[in-house]
Amino acid sequence: MGVLEDKDAIRELLACYCFHFDNGEFERWLELFTEDAVFDLGTRGRFAGRDALRTFLTIIPLTDGLPGMRHCVMNSIVAVDGDRATAQSYVAVVQGGRTVGINVMGRYEDRLIKHNGAWRFAERKVHFDMMGQR
Repeated sequence: MGVLEDKDAIRELLACYCFHFDNGEFERWLELFTEDAVFDLGTRGRFAGRDALRTFLTIIPLTDGLPGMRHCVMNSIVAVDGDRATAQSYVAVVQGGRTVGINVMGRYEDRLIKHNGAWRFAERKVHFDMMGQR
């Protein structure tokens, strides 16, 4: 697989993160991370390993089993170095409810690893640049 194919696979991984999470497909979402992955939300918590990621899933608000939001990832910059890569992306989180609006504007900083031919998150750091008033 060449660099362009790797970048395309990584961008698909970034999209799968959004679709799986927003659709409540949490086991599929967990599979996007390495076993020892770190999910760093800054002051909102740091979760290391899949067991910790499962704990994170128990603290998010759900309605009928779904998070009630849509993640929109854009402007991704991906750098590949063999079986390792980094990505930076903007993220907008659209929240539902009585009114629909953007609740979060921020950035993801990702470290990725190719494991058994598939790209996975080794570390995902979230920067909350702007927060909506809800």
